[in-house]
Amino acid sequence: MSKKENSVDVTVHVDKIVRNVAIAGVLIVGIIYGCNTYRKVLQWRDEEE
Repeated sequence: MSKKENSVDVTVHVDKIVRNVAIAGVLIVGIIYGCNTYRKVLQWRDEEE
C-alpha cells in the first residue's frame, strides 16, 4: 500500500472580509437608526393631530 499525501492551499482575503463586515455593520446601524427615526416622526405626527 502506498500512502498518498494530499495538500490543499487555502487563501483567505482578510481585507475583503473586513470590508464586507464593515459595510454590513454600517447597513445594520443605518437600518436601526432609520427605523427609530421613522417611529419618532410617526409619534410627532400623531401628537400634532
